[in-house]
Formats: sequence, C-alpha cells, structure tokens
Amino acid sequence: MNILLPVFFHSAMGGLHRHVLSSVKTLIREGHEVAVVSKPGPFAEEVEALGGQVIHTDYSNEDVNRVIAEVRTQAFDVVYAHPFDSRQLGIAVAEANGIPFVLVIHGMYHDEIEQYHPSVTRVIAVSERIATHLTDHCPALESKLLVIPNGVDAAFVPTATRPSSERVTGLFTSRLDADKLFILDVFLDALEDGRVQRLPIDWLIVGDGTQREKYESRYHEALEGTGQTIKWLGWLGQGDLPEAMHHADFVIAPGRSALEGMAVGKPTIAVGSKSYQGLVTPSTWQDIASTNFGGIGTKYDGYTSGQIGDAILELMDEATRQDLARFSAALVDEHFRDEQSQRRLLDVLEQVVEEGMSEMDLADRYPFIRYDQLHSRRSNRICSWKLADRERRLEQIRDELETTKQRLNHFRETHEKQSAEINRLRIEIQRLSDETES
Repeated sequence: MNILLPVFFHSAMGGLHRHVLSSVKTLIREGHEVAVVSKPGPFAEEVEALGGQVIHTDYSNEDVNRVIAEVRTQAFDVVYAHPFDSRQLGIAVAEANGIPFVLVIHGMYHDEIEQYHPSVTRVIAVSERIATHLTDHCPALESKLLVIPNGVDAAFVPTATRPSSERVTGLFTSRLDADKLFILDVFLDALEDGRVQRLPIDWLIVGDGTQREKYESRYHEALEGTGQTIKWLGWLGQGDLPEAMHHADFVIAPGRSALEGMAVGKPTIAVGSKSYQGLVTPSTWQDIASTNFGGIGTKYDGYTSGQIGDAILELMDEATRQDLARFSAALVDEHFRDEQSQRRLLDVLEQVVEEGMSEMDLADRYPFIRYDQLHSRRSNRICSWKLADRERRLEQIRDELETTKQRLNHFRETHEKQSAEINRLRIEIQRLSDETES
C-alpha cells in the first residue's frame, strides 16, 4: 500500500507524535510506503529517519493548496488522517482521488464529523468512551466505528525491583502547555497537600512547554520547607524516557504516558487533560482505560482537592507498590502493547483498500461544495470584520479609561495639594491666634 498520512499539531513533540511514529515504523517494516504531511521539525526528521517520505507544510491555506496539488500526482491507496487541519486536507484528497479515508480520534472532540461522515470509510477511537462520545454526536458513524487503544513500545519493560529506601521517588510527566493546565493544576494540588508534604518524596518532572516557567515557580514554592526535592528533566525522547521511569517508585501521567509508566512496572496515577482518574488498580483499570486515561471528563468539575493526595498516601506502602507494579506490567502486556494496536490498524487499512470505493460523482456534488466554500469564506470575513470592529471599540474604551484614570490622578494630586495648603493655613491661623491671645 501507498499511504498518505496527514498530521497537524501545535507542540513540537508529544503523545500524538509517538502514536504516528509507531504507525510509520510498523507500516514501513511491513513493506508499505508512507508519506506524512506535517510541519518541519524534530517529528518530521524522525519520520524521515524511519524511511518515510515527508511533505512539509505550515498548514496555511495557501501552502495547503500547493500540498494538495503535489499529493494528487501520487498514486495513494488510502488516506489515514488525524483530526483538524490534517483531516481537512486528507478528506479533500481522498474525495478527489476516490480512495478510502480513515480517521483516528484521540480525545473528547468530534472534529465536525457530522458534516462529512459519508466520505469517511472508517473511524478509529482510541478508547470506548471516546467512541461513545462520537456516536452520541453522530449516530450514523456507528457502523464505521471501531476502538483501537494506544499501544506501548517494546522499549518500555520492567527492570529489577528498586531496592528499599526511606525515601520514595515520584515521577510526573506531561506536556507543559495551555491545553494541559488541568493536569498541571492537579499535580500542584498534590504538592500543596499538607499530608503529602510530610512524606519523604523526591520528585522527577519530565516534560516541557509554554507553561514550564510559571509552573516551575509554583511547584518549587509549594515544596519550600518540606524536605522534598524536585528535579526537572525536560523533554525526553523515547530512548531516554524508560530509563527515567525506572528510577521512580510511582508515576503520575496522562494518556499514553500513563500506559508507559505501567509498562515499566510502576504503580500509576492517571490524570488527563479532561479528568482525574486516579490510581490504576485491578478494580479501576477498565473504567480508566475507557477514558484513555483521562481524555474524557469534566476537568475541574469532576475533581475534588485532595483526591490525588489520597492516592499518593496509599502508595507509601511498599507492599502495595510491589503488587501494583506486577499488575501494571502484566496488564500492558495483555492489552496495550503497540504490536497489537499497530497490527489492528494495518488490518483496517488493508481491508478498506481491498473493499475499494464506490465512484463519487464530483460534478454532481460540486455546486453544494462550492456553495459551502463561498458561504464559509464570507462568514469568516464577516466574523473578522466584527472582531476587528469589536477590537477597535475595546481599544477606544481602553483609551477612554486611561484618560479618565489620568484625570482622576490629576484630580487626586490637585486635591492632595489643596488639602496640604489648607492644613498649612490652618496651622498658620492657629499660630497667629495663639500669638494674639498671648
């Protein structure tokens, strides 16, 4: 097969990138050709190192037109796309070239799928509750929908049990960006919990992003005077992350990172961008996995301060940690290894290519597509005009407020000078009065 794989992202690296790289590695190993459409950078370089073709784009409208013209000249058998800008590009090419289109959904969003679901051949959700979220929004998807959970690379395996120590090492890992604020705040709640602060914990922080400076300050402030330590490891690649996790006694992580912590045999507390799920145990793992380890939920509305502290206190018992370590590693080996997930993906792609596509009458659909395009462009222009006008009015209000503030300051200064002069005159009058009486 020749596979077109568009992927759009904001952050340089993260769980999405690892997901795609695993797919690229497996597909190329099985003898297939893969062309990834993405921004230039570390991710694109890794794709090329694996033997994949990279078509660079910044995903601006002008550049996407160039990319579409380029990829339409190549004989692709299937488009396997990820959401948002990459989905838009992928489905346009799939419709025009008459090839199957497979979409993967990673979280609590639907990517406007109700607008284009007839053109989708299969939809892959990475967890059961994400699948439910999609079918609740668009029931017509049900016959095309399947669940393939994220898998963990073979590099993440347990090592010898860490020797007993009076101190415990906790590892927290996440991207430190605005879309992860809930995760960062829940970990802050752990560090500010008085019960946790009394524990002999050394913290390792894995991750980087736009919010690092702000939260690095908050985390260090929370630990002042506690006797706990904190060490920032920054962003770690797949080669270094397992080693860092081996140094921990337990892991706090979202999504794929939670699975990686479990794979190396660590008790794991799952907290994702949409919900706190807590300690992964034999009685909780199925519910937690159904949310993709925190990818579905109501964020702060579903979290009570102190919940993560309760889980950490439970992990202070060494026997509990050892039991959960064995359980976690065995669970990943049985249900969440990357080889299993990638094999299922490969089967899906081969199946849709074999099924083929019924011919699409683009001439018949053109008037409707063209109307939507023109309507959307005009709507966007009107929205831009309204936003620009709103910004101008806000700027005018800000200027008026600044002028009023300056006038008030001037009035206050004048009033203070007048008050001072009145007080001076009162003192002078009192002095003259005293002199007259004497």
